[in-house]
Amino acid sequence: MTAKTRQDKDDSAANRTARRVGVRRRWMKASCLTAVFLCGIWGHMLPAEDSWSSLAHDAARSGATSTEIRPPFERKWYRLFGEEGLMAGIQPIVAEGKVFVGTMAGTLYAIDSDTGNDVWTFKTAGAILHTCTAAQGKVFFGNAAGKIYGVNTGDGSIAWSVQTGQAVWNCPAAFEGVVIAGGRDGKVYAVEAKTGRVKWTSKTGYAILSSPAIDPGENMAYIASEDMHVYAFDIHQGKLVWRSEKLPGVSFRGYHPVVSPDGSVMVTVTPAMSLDSFEPVLHDMVKEIFGDFASWRHSKEENDRLREENFELMAKPETYRAQLDYIRRRLAEQPAYQTFFVLDGRTGKQKFVTPIVYGESMNGTQSAPIVTPDGNVVVKFRALLRSRYQHYSPFLNVGYLDTATGWITPLLDESRTYGWHDSLLLVHDEQCQLCVAGRVLINTHQDNVNAIDLDTLTGYSQPFCRNIHEPQPGEALGIIAAVMRGRELPVGKEFLARGTGVYGGGSVIDIPVSIAGDSFYYIPTHEINCGAAVIAYRMKPGGHAHKESKAPQGDLTEAEWKKIQALPWDWDTLGTPRLNHLLKALPGPVPGTLQMPEVRQSDSPGPNLTEAEIAKLVREKRTITIEDSPVVTSLKNRLESAVEELISKQWRPLVFPSGKHPREAYRFFAEPTETLYALARAYSYINTDLQGRVRGYIENLSVPGGPLDGPTGKRTFDSSEGAVRSYYDVPDEHISPIADDITRNDVARLYALWLWAEVSGDSTRIERDWKDLSRLVEQQPNKMEEDCRNGYIAGLIAYCRMAEMMHDAESFSKGLAVVRKAFSERLEYESEYWKGGVIASVPVQRSIFARWRHLTPEAGRFLSVYAGQTHEYLMDVYVDYHRPSWFLAWGVETMWRNESPFALPTMAMEIFAARSLILNDPAEKLAGYIDIPWCKADLFYIRKLVLCIESHGKAAWNDTENR
Repeated sequence: MTAKTRQDKDDSAANRTARRVGVRRRWMKASCLTAVFLCGIWGHMLPAEDSWSSLAHDAARSGATSTEIRPPFERKWYRLFGEEGLMAGIQPIVAEGKVFVGTMAGTLYAIDSDTGNDVWTFKTAGAILHTCTAAQGKVFFGNAAGKIYGVNTGDGSIAWSVQTGQAVWNCPAAFEGVVIAGGRDGKVYAVEAKTGRVKWTSKTGYAILSSPAIDPGENMAYIASEDMHVYAFDIHQGKLVWRSEKLPGVSFRGYHPVVSPDGSVMVTVTPAMSLDSFEPVLHDMVKEIFGDFASWRHSKEENDRLREENFELMAKPETYRAQLDYIRRRLAEQPAYQTFFVLDGRTGKQKFVTPIVYGESMNGTQSAPIVTPDGNVVVKFRALLRSRYQHYSPFLNVGYLDTATGWITPLLDESRTYGWHDSLLLVHDEQCQLCVAGRVLINTHQDNVNAIDLDTLTGYSQPFCRNIHEPQPGEALGIIAAVMRGRELPVGKEFLARGTGVYGGGSVIDIPVSIAGDSFYYIPTHEINCGAAVIAYRMKPGGHAHKESKAPQGDLTEAEWKKIQALPWDWDTLGTPRLNHLLKALPGPVPGTLQMPEVRQSDSPGPNLTEAEIAKLVREKRTITIEDSPVVTSLKNRLESAVEELISKQWRPLVFPSGKHPREAYRFFAEPTETLYALARAYSYINTDLQGRVRGYIENLSVPGGPLDGPTGKRTFDSSEGAVRSYYDVPDEHISPIADDITRNDVARLYALWLWAEVSGDSTRIERDWKDLSRLVEQQPNKMEEDCRNGYIAGLIAYCRMAEMMHDAESFSKGLAVVRKAFSERLEYESEYWKGGVIASVPVQRSIFARWRHLTPEAGRFLSVYAGQTHEYLMDVYVDYHRPSWFLAWGVETMWRNESPFALPTMAMEIFAARSLILNDPAEKLAGYIDIPWCKADLFYIRKLVLCIESHGKAAWNDTENR
């Protein structure tokens, strides 16, 4: 290359960068509706944008505005959405003097930004799962019913809608008349903003749960797909420009790409391992450079010595460089530890290994990078620095990232340490989300909003506002009483007046504040208030939003206490540790819950079933008559494809990601008879050729030493053999420990063995092993908490049917007696827990819908007949009211495992089975809950398809006594 050619190339690159930055600045400026000037106590006059029109402010996801807000603040208004709920991680947007936010009940609200009153509402048929975008007089959003909407901002009338294949769980990006959104069907949709016409679609490798970002200078849209690739598309033509290499980690969910001023694309992934697994990287670095550091692990005297030694080393410039060099080298050697990537915007290639070690992860995403109005990139990173030394963790800092080299310049003043509020309040194992307002860097941490001045690098001595982290004794009850009485809540006590805040669960995915004009808009999150309030604050001299307010107090009247007992509250979740403040303050426990099992006066412990009645329940087998239809044919085709995938190869169990705590990942589909059960359920609805191949697959599993060898098979599959089920790569077990999900006992496994013999017509295995199997009737039942003994009851029914198959009258009689006892105990449970007892905690700190776990058609029929109304009530409260997004694979509920960002896949299967087998939901309703598979060879997906096929038929229970 000649010097002139090289110069031309450099000039071309420089021109592209200048053009990109110029376009982006003009675009951001054009999004401002008016310019308002503030003066007085804030020191100088600054223009203010009146809009925050999308997630992270704009379609490039900068997370910054030229508007500058400074304390003190007063509260303008607040809105509680306790009856509808807000999905975790959504951000209120502001445009045309309105605040737009969508609820889990499927309602889009346009709220007057000054008064907090509704301007209009727009109702959809599915939960609104993410942030909206406003542009060109319309507001764009997706919902759980799979639609993308364009609604007129002026009056809330619908402009258009586009139906996609699955739920839409991201924030659309709008640019130059085009709306870009990702679908959980794996497709990217480009829609004309004015007409709703679909310009183009393009398929990625799996579901899209990350919001798209746009580079306005290059007309490029960037989308991260759950196949762990980032895709770049030409906005107007839909051409795929590049696809990145597969990145480590398990999900982009909750993140979004961010476009830097030089066109780099910055992306973050949720790691495949616990936060604790990253600590050795930092501790090894400290050991090499410092030897040790002051922490809670040492005595005061030892910490004083270490602090002095550490600070002496920190004063040397080469010490900081050595830390970044070590981290960069370690991440390059072990790519599984990489979670933050800077990609070249033209090629998708990783530009360098960024020296950022994952932080937070208590409840999901790490803070996305921020691009300030003057073009700096702000990131959080981890290194031992003086500025954070006296905080909860010395390993969390903020700095400016050079997207050309990967170098990070510390942003905080390194000459001193910071006090608790005289900083950004960064906490290393909890959510901390950043945004920029002019020259102010703001951090949202659960119940506080803190900030520092980017010019002076001085933190404000008090937070911008406060909210509740964990209620103090009596506080929750006082707030609820105030809401019931129609009283205004004190500032900072805008607490969730609802039975539980399970939308997102626990301390959920935090979101930065939205800034427009002289105000900011905030959705606080904490241990029980999970994103169900929107609060608006305005700058005002003498404002007191930073001060602690006195919480309302007071006891409930008798009428209020009765009203609370009648409310649809999730008593099970409220009773868990750290969430039980309210229950402790109530006048007493609520009857029919886990806290107070009580048989209602109108109920008995259940019908006194005779031996003849028990024998009838055991002997009656279900037959289903299904008429062919296009819908049934389509379901069968999907089922055959899923079965084909399952038997195409040997699969490892699904390794499900860990959270912060418990730190173990989990294996699902680990039990061989679980695979047998799924195939046995599908067998009658697949073609003859595929049936033959399924029989061969089961035979291979049953060979000596195989997973199904022995009377009831092995306890688990060999986790080291077979293909990986997940779309993400699984880290080595020495990096991320893995535990098996609870497996069924041998009695429960009998059902799969019997069912396979029944549908295949081959009872050879049962005949061969009956001597051993017949003894299992003496095995003690499992703990009620695991599955309310659904699996045990089904296994006992199968035992009796096997005994009849073997003409073993003595064993059949023994089995009937045990079945009768098991039925009686289960009916007693049903009559005692009519307002609770649905969710159970299982090791280690996981929550499941135990009452509906391991349901079979026989167990479902039994519960439908004798406790159907109870289950209808429990479904209405624990699912439809509190968890309307339960059916979404890789959904956003986090309460199922304490400090983890994922719902367990078992939850969706448990609820689906209850809807089908106990409540007998109609076919059309069930079909809407199938959703996408969680992984390849998803056993739950197969079972859901079977249940949907059967819902199209007519079931009959016939006595097939054959002794």
